[in-house]
Amino acid sequence: MGEGDLMMMVAALGQSEARRSEARGPAALEALLRVSPVAIHLLDLDGTVRLWNPAAERLFGWRQDDVLGHRAPWATGARWETFLRHQEQAARGLAPSSLELELHRSDGTPVQVELWTAPMPSSTGPAQHLALLVDLTERRRDEAARQRLLDASDGLASSLDPDATLEHLVRLAVPAHAESCRVFREDVPGQPRRVASAGVEARSPATTEAAALPDEATVSPDEATVSRVIATGEPALHAGPPSWLCVPLARTGALVLSTSERAYTLRELALARELTRRASLALDNARLYHEARQAIRARDEVLAIASHELKSPISALRLQVQSLRTALERAPEALLRERLHRGLDLVGRQVKRQAKLIDALLDVSRIHAGRLALTPEPVDLSALVREVAERLELELAGTGAHLTLTLPTDAHGHWDRLRLDQVLTNLVSNAVKYGRGNPVEVALSSTDAQVRLDVRDAGIGIAPEHLPRLFHRFERAVSDRDYGGVGLGLWIVREVVEAMGGHVSASSSPGVGSTFTVVLPKTRG
Repeated sequence: MGEGDLMMMVAALGQSEARRSEARGPAALEALLRVSPVAIHLLDLDGTVRLWNPAAERLFGWRQDDVLGHRAPWATGARWETFLRHQEQAARGLAPSSLELELHRSDGTPVQVELWTAPMPSSTGPAQHLALLVDLTERRRDEAARQRLLDASDGLASSLDPDATLEHLVRLAVPAHAESCRVFREDVPGQPRRVASAGVEARSPATTEAAALPDEATVSPDEATVSRVIATGEPALHAGPPSWLCVPLARTGALVLSTSERAYTLRELALARELTRRASLALDNARLYHEARQAIRARDEVLAIASHELKSPISALRLQVQSLRTALERAPEALLRERLHRGLDLVGRQVKRQAKLIDALLDVSRIHAGRLALTPEPVDLSALVREVAERLELELAGTGAHLTLTLPTDAHGHWDRLRLDQVLTNLVSNAVKYGRGNPVEVALSSTDAQVRLDVRDAGIGIAPEHLPRLFHRFERAVSDRDYGGVGLGLWIVREVVEAMGGHVSASSSPGVGSTFTVVLPKTRG
């Protein structure tokens, strides 16, 4: 049943009771007026009050004795004319049965009401009006606040700066919806920190400012509550007053609204959740924008490095070919076999270097397109490690590094042989490259379910701040000026290993060396 239906039913019941009051007395009508949650009063045609029930006292603040026999406090000239004009139009079917008016309470505060009226015929006197009034103040205030906030939330998307978005967010709620609005972010679980605020600041375990709201234990959630909201994604509400609500924001944040004047309800909680939903979208957009900018910068950087890396072997090839050609033209018989071998070895290394870079760039394209196809087959990992070690003998000899292999006999599994060769080659080559001529160790261990590969060097090591991003694309822990490379090798290693159901990690100390560990299941799935 709608609110309008209820009003008409009460009015009809009032008319019925009035008609029967001569026979039954006023007791039934008085009981109805006394228990009704709706403000009801009976008015003469000039606005004089004849009945004024307790709900009307609660709505307006005037007691029955103050208004009986007097014109209704709200029936001023302009409002009364509006009321009479509307009632006339409603009687002719030209207007709805209800009328919204802004009236005022005894203390002067405005009150928004919906007014329903019905004519009350009387056999003993002139006709009267039965008026029923419903307080719409809270509802209209919430609707206005909702509309203001939702309209203003469009401004959340106006900036792609996360900090500016958060500052705009906290100012949306103050003062229309809260005395204080704060945003918390949790970088470390259990330790939320405030990153934006507006309005009155309340002191709590999560803040440090002097308290400006009364009863600080209830005006703001404590640190544990904020952390729980962030962790669970479930909001918290303290009805009060004082009152506060805390709702999750994005993935690691929370929004807190506080007020000392009234009690928040589920309606405000729903509004806050809608606001944080929109803010989360804006923050995600800002994050994606910055990630895209970083990716573009990384792409430009890798293109510059790749261009340099591709030019270097080409230049070396060109110079070596020109040198050999000049020697042949001047004195073919003087071109010693040893010099020819050295030149061809250099050509081969440069071609290999160029091919390796091109393959890495192609792998980036395949991985992003989801086309990193694997062809699993039975593989003896110990035998594969020996093959890679033999292939890298010249590289080892050039640095003076000694390679030690610790290989079991049962390191068999079902893997993509070529991709696993790529992983081994990359890790061992890096150990040789950054090992500064110190010993390199490759150790395999095996269980029934998995194998573990450790590649250790005693080289330059990796600073702690670089370890978390070591396996990211285009990331490097050393200067490309000193060691070359485009920062793709370890990223490709991680992608290949994870595609085979395993994982790779690194541990290191600067000046001591590094250990790269790969763990692979023997059978995927």
